[in-house]
Amino acid sequence: VDLPWNMTSEVDIIDLKARSREGRGLSQHSSDRWIDIQKNTFMNWVNLQLQPSGLSITDFETDLDDGVRLCALVEALQNRKIGRIIKKPINPHQRLE
Repeated sequence: VDLPWNMTSEVDIIDLKARSREGRGLSQHSSDRWIDIQKNTFMNWVNLQLQPSGLSITDFETDLDDGVRLCALVEALQNRKIGRIIKKPINPHQRLE
């Protein structure tokens, strides 16, 4: 859900520490929990976008490292093909391509 331009989120990240809008710092436990919730929410959204292609992700670092799912996500968001995609890259050059 997009927020209107004049609305801010309830929590901002400042100096890599989560803080409430009032400026109070969140405890480390609360901060970790908030980050996990955001990560989970984004992963669910990405998987929803990837659903028509039959792909999904469970870990951002490992599942996006070869670029295949990332290209599929870009195609889903743009609603058009971006060109030739190597489905099973076997070397660093192919991963970058």
